Amino acid sequence: MASYLESSINKGSDFDFSCFTCQENERNTEAEFYCEECAKFFCGKCVKLHNSLFKKHATLGKVNISQWPENNVDSQELCQEHKKEKLTGFCEDHSELICHACHINNHQKCSHVVHIADKVKNLHQKGDFKQLSATVKTQQQHLIHKKDDFEENMKSLEKSYQKILEEMNALRKTINDSLDLLEKNTKKELDTLLATMRTSIQTDIEICSKSITNITCLEQDLQTIKDKSEALSFIKYRKCLDQSHNVEAVLQEMTYKNERTLTFNPATTIQQTLSTLSGLGQILSTVKQSQPAKRTTQNTETRQNKLSASSKSDTENQTTPGFKVKKSNPESSSSRQYSTGNQTSDVTKSGHVSDPVASLSHLLIQGCQPGGVIEPDPIIKVNRSKKYNVKIVRDSSNCFISGICETATGELLISDYDNNCAKLLDQTFKVVAHCDLPDSPWSMCSIDSSAVAVILNNCEVHFIRVTNGQLVKNKILKLQHSCTSIAHHKGNLYIAGGSALYRYTVVGRLMVSKMYENTSDLWTVGACAVSPDGDRIYVANLTSNQLVTLSRDGTVISRFTDPALDWRWNAHSALHVTDSGQVLVCGVRSRKIIQVDRDGRQRLAEVVTEKDGVTYPSSVYYRKHTGSLIVGMSGNDDIIVFESQ
Repeated sequence: MASYLESSINKGSDFDFSCFTCQENERNTEAEFYCEECAKFFCGKCVKLHNSLFKKHATLGKVNISQWPENNVDSQELCQEHKKEKLTGFCEDHSELICHACHINNHQKCSHVVHIADKVKNLHQKGDFKQLSATVKTQQQHLIHKKDDFEENMKSLEKSYQKILEEMNALRKTINDSLDLLEKNTKKELDTLLATMRTSIQTDIEICSKSITNITCLEQDLQTIKDKSEALSFIKYRKCLDQSHNVEAVLQEMTYKNERTLTFNPATTIQQTLSTLSGLGQILSTVKQSQPAKRTTQNTETRQNKLSASSKSDTENQTTPGFKVKKSNPESSSSRQYSTGNQTSDVTKSGHVSDPVASLSHLLIQGCQPGGVIEPDPIIKVNRSKKYNVKIVRDSSNCFISGICETATGELLISDYDNNCAKLLDQTFKVVAHCDLPDSPWSMCSIDSSAVAVILNNCEVHFIRVTNGQLVKNKILKLQHSCTSIAHHKGNLYIAGGSALYRYTVVGRLMVSKMYENTSDLWTVGACAVSPDGDRIYVANLTSNQLVTLSRDGTVISRFTDPALDWRWNAHSALHVTDSGQVLVCGVRSRKIIQVDRDGRQRLAEVVTEKDGVTYPSSVYYRKHTGSLIVGMSGNDDIIVFESQ
């Protein structure tokens, strides 16, 4: 280190051209001559030796400096901090290239500072330059192969795209042909019925006409009866009487024949199935994880490790030149499938999800097999249930449980909309404490180990902390917009209300003005929820009865519709995402709670319904550690606790 320090100090002169020979001997001397043949600079002393060795070489002195090269130092050799200084050393303690000024100012106390020339000599001796060159060439070949593979993949994608278009057209034609056949069969049935009814009515008309003719003739004969003989008169009388009886019988029979009509009772199954679809099928994109490329040589890695150990540098953050591969999540599989489009599907009795496109095809064409179905999330199933009364003495109205949550330490809280309060429940679901609120609470969410946030009808967020079994108000956040729902994830508050979804920090700073917006009406956005990893945000669209799923940056991933989402402008829609990422949706008017897949594309199950005692569910919460599903309702003093299977 001392020799390098001395040479660095000697290099303190501020000039543009240095003597080549002196630099080779670790001195920094200003150049006075330039040899075009050698393409090197020399000082006055070294040029004498040069001239004695190369007598035919012409040298240019400073009088001809305009003919010298602009600079004898490559731009990559210059220090970024000290612009005119050449990089001449390497600090192994900090793994930095340095010039003499860097060494004096910042690296005098470093214990491993070496000259670049020595470093290069060492690398040449070990063969690392050759090995690195071989590694780079190998990597270049790998990149070329990868590029070729990607180009082939691009061509394959284009072919797949055209094939899918052809399959879509074929499916559409099949469906159209099937619909045409159904229409033809229905029209044939209509024609047959019309012909039958026409024949029946025509027969009745002919009977009436014949009877009219007969009874008219007899009536005329009766008028002339006085001019005939007694025998003839009696004969005509009897014929007229018999004909009158026949007409009476015909009229009596016709009174029982109601007016014949034709009506059409459409097959609603087709329309219902079509209404649940947003496309002809699912477009699946499979990304296969390729095996990482093997190390070029084991010797390279070994030498790198030895070099790092000898220089005492941080080996954990260094790799051999090559691709940097991000470690995969242990829970992820070797390939993942993504689907586009907004798909809904019905759950069969066996618990399997049926593809609605396949169901329609099966409905129209016998023998058509269902299409591919994505593996569903774990479905929540419940069995026994018990009701717990949460009404307390100070309540003036029936309870309206608008929110349920628990702190990180397990305290369970509920918000009571009609009684303007938050309540703390013990392990037996008995109310042990409450906190009065200045207005009706819409919903609540957990913030940390002992605090929750409650959003009120007066556009305020109240933070409440559980302290020694009591609910203590902490702080208040006032908003400038309407609000009906709140969710929290890692310091971010997602607040829905009016026609938009906003994102705040827990201290009240607005991060994103509007993550999602629907301006079709003044009150369109109801509940909101966020997945445990923060990658999915769920919003209840009240105007279209849709569950809208957003990505972390607010991009719409899917829109899901279902008869159970019967919110109809009811802002008390409720969503809940479990710790495992299962999505639960309350259908307030449908009196159901359904489970939807994580991407918000299809229904997985009806978790509980009115048959289970659920009426106007306004909140739902799943406690993972107890395996229980808690349902709060509107206008009901009881909460229902279901045990999961």
